[in-house]
Amino acid sequence: MHTGYRLKATVSWSSNRVAEKVKRIDQQRHELKALRYLLQFFPESLQKIKPLPRREDFQLPDCQRIYDALTSARTQEQATAAIRGLDVQETDLDSFLRLGGEYYFTYPKLVVERAEQFRTGVLELEAAS
Repeated sequence: MHTGYRLKATVSWSSNRVAEKVKRIDQQRHELKALRYLLQFFPESLQKIKPLPRREDFQLPDCQRIYDALTSARTQEQATAAIRGLDVQETDLDSFLRLGGEYYFTYPKLVVERAEQFRTGVLELEAAS
């Protein structure tokens, strides 16, 4: 039965395994939503979110730096100030800080799940252009 829909994926072969390529912009969107949720409910979010993403779960350097700023702060105000002061390459920090994160509750878990897929070779991040 033909549904009219086609799945489109870019794949590469390695060790007899097919790795799905993930666009950087898509991964960045997921990671920033997870971080925005954590900031929205900071510092309680770091104790309550299970599983809580670890630094190495974030694939993009900007998101790792935002995570570091977030986890080293004691208050939401300190975290916001530390994030605002970062020198990042691919992220619009003003936009990130302006958005609310209350609806992004599924993204921290998604980042953890996808990190495992990156580690096992199921997913592969598209190279930076």
